[in-house]
Amino acid sequence: MDKVHVIVNPFSARGKTIERWETIKEIIRHHFNEYKAIFTEKPKQATEIARDSLQQGADIIIGVGGDGTLNEITNGYFHDQTEKVINPDASLGIVPSGTGSDFIRYLKIPGDFKRSVALIKNSRNRKIDVGKITFNIPGKEGGSASPFSRFFINVADFGLGAEVVKTLHSTQGGKHGALSYYTGLLSTIRKYKSKPVSITIDDKETISGSFLIGAVANGRIFGGGMQIAPGAEPDDGLFDLVLVGDMSRFQIIKDSRRLYTGTIASHPRVIVKRARNIKVFPVDESKGQVNIEYDGEMGDTLPAEFQVLTQQVNLRI
Repeated sequence: MDKVHVIVNPFSARGKTIERWETIKEIIRHHFNEYKAIFTEKPKQATEIARDSLQQGADIIIGVGGDGTLNEITNGYFHDQTEKVINPDASLGIVPSGTGSDFIRYLKIPGDFKRSVALIKNSRNRKIDVGKITFNIPGKEGGSASPFSRFFINVADFGLGAEVVKTLHSTQGGKHGALSYYTGLLSTIRKYKSKPVSITIDDKETISGSFLIGAVANGRIFGGGMQIAPGAEPDDGLFDLVLVGDMSRFQIIKDSRRLYTGTIASHPRVIVKRARNIKVFPVDESKGQVNIEYDGEMGDTLPAEFQVLTQQVNLRI
């Protein structure tokens, strides 16, 4: 019999998940006779719980929450020190209950609790790639650094997207719904200025310039429904790197519809590359730091390295 641990983020969906739990737990009990439920009490705790659960021999971890919960649990699939997967055979399922569910939506995981739990019980595993971000990498001129890593399953980005997430965290308690994100975008572009960066792709090609958005995509959708990388596949061993060049505030608003219709790649100011490894360095740090966000969570700043870890996590979808 599978050993099932359920990690519940009671604060997801603006606190509605705790109200929904009575319904959700009965559905889980119907499909899994025995399971252990653990509630998070603070940010990032789902990572610690997932890691402990896997080390205790859990075969299936079910997350109840949104993309943020899924990200935290994914980080817990890796050893803290060695950064290797704790149990390559363990499975991960998600019961959607969050405001930010872009990756969940892309995977077509049902929003209905009965259907999503039945999917976890009855579906086969799909091995999904995971992105690894190493922050504080040594610059091109060398120098001391203390690198550390985080993992993401959907999209990481540097530039405007990270600034929007920073705005949401400071003004709206981190809400990542479509309306919240677009409102945050309108607020952020009033003062945002792109900063020059140098990007090395698979140690073969270098692109330099100022970019409004630099998205490193494993999945296709971010920002509450924006199709930033309509051609990305989460199990092909490659990122889609989407670089959006500088444009005026008016152009950003006018062309934002392309993000929702999946036609961003055809924009004349957009570059799309496919890569396994991407290193990004700030060109002029006197112009300010360049922030990074991943799966809607604030990260550190450039410089950073993005690596694809091929087919690392078994998703029940």
